[in-house]
Amino acid sequence: MKPTDDEIVRLIRSQSKDGVEELFDAYATFLLLVIIRIVPQKDKAEIVLERTFQKIWNSIDQYPLHHQSFLAWMRVLARDLANEAALNKNSITTAEND
Repeated sequence: MKPTDDEIVRLIRSQSKDGVEELFDAYATFLLLVIIRIVPQKDKAEIVLERTFQKIWNSIDQYPLHHQSFLAWMRVLARDLANEAALNKNSITTAEND
């Protein structure tokens, strides 16, 4: 049974690895499509996707529960990171070398 967004948020807030797995399974494709529109190179877009998941994990306490949909909040994070990467191409290559 697929978890709800609220369940995924609770899992991530409790720092459960299951939360990351559920998040990835539910939203990786959607978020990658958001990112690829801005960063069309697949390898670079995948780096931005990884950063997006890290940002979601690290910023989950900033998610305004019940004020914005979880999907919309993640989309904004992905779009902002993709825009940042597109403007600063060195940030993508630096991540590849880390």
